[in-house]
Amino acid sequence: MGIDSPDDVDLEVMAFFCGARVKYRDLTSCAARIVGKDNRAIITVDRRTSFERQRFSIAHELGHWVQDRGQVSVSCRSADLTPFKLKNFQIDREAAANRFAVELLMPTYLFSKAAHDKTMTIESARVLAAQFRVSLTAAAIRLVELGSYPAIVVCSSKNGYQWSWRHPEIPLSIRVNRLISRHSVAQHLHSDAKFEPPGPTTVDADDWVSHTQVEDYVLTEDSVRIGRDSVLSLIWWHDEGPLISYDL
Repeated sequence: MGIDSPDDVDLEVMAFFCGARVKYRDLTSCAARIVGKDNRAIITVDRRTSFERQRFSIAHELGHWVQDRGQVSVSCRSADLTPFKLKNFQIDREAAANRFAVELLMPTYLFSKAAHDKTMTIESARVLAAQFRVSLTAAAIRLVELGSYPAIVVCSSKNGYQWSWRHPEIPLSIRVNRLISRHSVAQHLHSDAKFEPPGPTTVDADDWVSHTQVEDYVLTEDSVRIGRDSVLSLIWWHDEGPLISYDL
């Protein structure tokens, strides 16, 4: 379809190109749904959700249409429509639809160029989110996935770790801590409603990750509240020396 910039990603046009019409309604039992047969489908999204959420919902349902074109009837809950649920997408239909949505909204060839040499910070994620018209969370995940520097994005609640996504060059042997350190910016955000995020902050590496000799280096943490109970944190290796020294 000649997609040369993020502004070209017009989901209603793309849906029409694929034989699907998009409708906006008040939905109570799901966040979005698609019903289709032969070469025609109708995608319905909850019009009460944010603009970015509606775009992800449309892209997700188009993913179902591409997978099961011919006959499909799927209702997707809010929990299904999450950009961080991408693992096992070869066998999980919802994860596959999420991966399709991520690639459609933030194509690799466009996002890699836009993210090139950007610092791994919340501000960079905000700029990319506005550029690609996606949520801050979706942009942060894609920045970590395709950015120029090793980083991990972590989502946490007051009860601790919820999920994380890492740059492909960070070894799996480096594990994100399940308890959020009391010294981290994220924990301050959880414990004090009036606390304002200070921006990128140098922290001890063992506040966030576990690995041999982790106590010997530091990381940069940039955290911000998202939603009512969650905090999004970008953890960035300024010095890649410790990563290079690990047995990959």
